[in-house]
Amino acid sequence: MTDRQFESRITLIQQGDKQGLKDIYVEYGKMIYQCCLNILHDPQDAEDITADFFLKLWKIADTYCFGGKHKRWLVTIARNMSLDLLKKQSREQLAPEDQDYGADSPADTISTEETVTGGMAVAEALGHLEQTEREIVSMRVLADMTFKDIASVLGKPMGTVTWKYRNAILKLRKFVGEVSDL
Repeated sequence: MTDRQFESRITLIQQGDKQGLKDIYVEYGKMIYQCCLNILHDPQDAEDITADFFLKLWKIADTYCFGGKHKRWLVTIARNMSLDLLKKQSREQLAPEDQDYGADSPADTISTEETVTGGMAVAEALGHLEQTEREIVSMRVLADMTFKDIASVLGKPMGTVTWKYRNAILKLRKFVGEVSDL
């Protein structure tokens, strides 16, 4: 979706037309979910934040600055919502008897992900990256964001972002090579 198409959908939302929100959801729902999942590492939390994201988008559509980069705006909102949930969860530390010690890792619970090679889930491959590397790869590949936009969202220098992206790709290639040798 181009910036102009996005702006027309935002205008529809501002006028109370739900079709604009539906169009944005269809176009960016998976991207927002993946962004949240990369931060939260919990499919259920990522689904919850994704749903909350689109409710929030409905409410804050009038704050969008036309002429801006809409993907950067969307990813920034999703990222901040995910980080807010992590902060909230860390403050609400569960009592020891309430903790679920047998929970599967996100890579184990996502069986419908596209495969990279030999049945390996994308989430499993991304699990071998550091948090920041995962976010950068997701924003670059899934959201098709520029390194400049990614640097702006993360608040990091562009050189750092490109360096981390390159290292992440090298790690993924190495891991995929190891798995295919098995």
